[in-house]
Amino acid sequence: FYARPFQLVNQDGENVTEADYLGKPSAWFYGFTFCPDVCPTALSEMSAILEALGPDADKLNVIFVSVDPERDTAEIMKDYVDYFDPRIVGLTGSLDAVTAMAKDRYIFFEKVPLEGDDYTMEHQASIQLVDANGAFFGTLVDEESFSIRLAKVQRLVGGA
Repeated sequence: FYARPFQLVNQDGENVTEADYLGKPSAWFYGFTFCPDVCPTALSEMSAILEALGPDADKLNVIFVSVDPERDTAEIMKDYVDYFDPRIVGLTGSLDAVTAMAKDRYIFFEKVPLEGDDYTMEHQASIQLVDANGAFFGTLVDEESFSIRLAKVQRLVGGA
């Protein structure tokens, strides 16, 4: 189901579609740059997984999709993903485009108002793994140890 069409913008301001991420396996995470805990933790762990993969890291796309495109511009996404690992791709776009993509991939998110005019985003925390053809392969979840998550990604890229 990951081969379903979408059109978003990467952290360099370039238009991208689902075709740009086919041909090698991918790890997809949906979150936002203002996230206080889940997102930075997940991206730090993906950076550690890329490090642990060594040369096999080149066989994997790691993609962070913003569920808060109102605040997460391409420039903000670039600074954010580069902080964790320059190999992580950041995607954003119009709210309609992000919503349609998330719905196609069974990703839940919603805006939650806070005091004043502020808000936060409620979103799922798992990382979805897909194979090179865009077929669902599995998930990485918080409850798993690092070694289990690494083993899943190694299996995905064919390095184990």
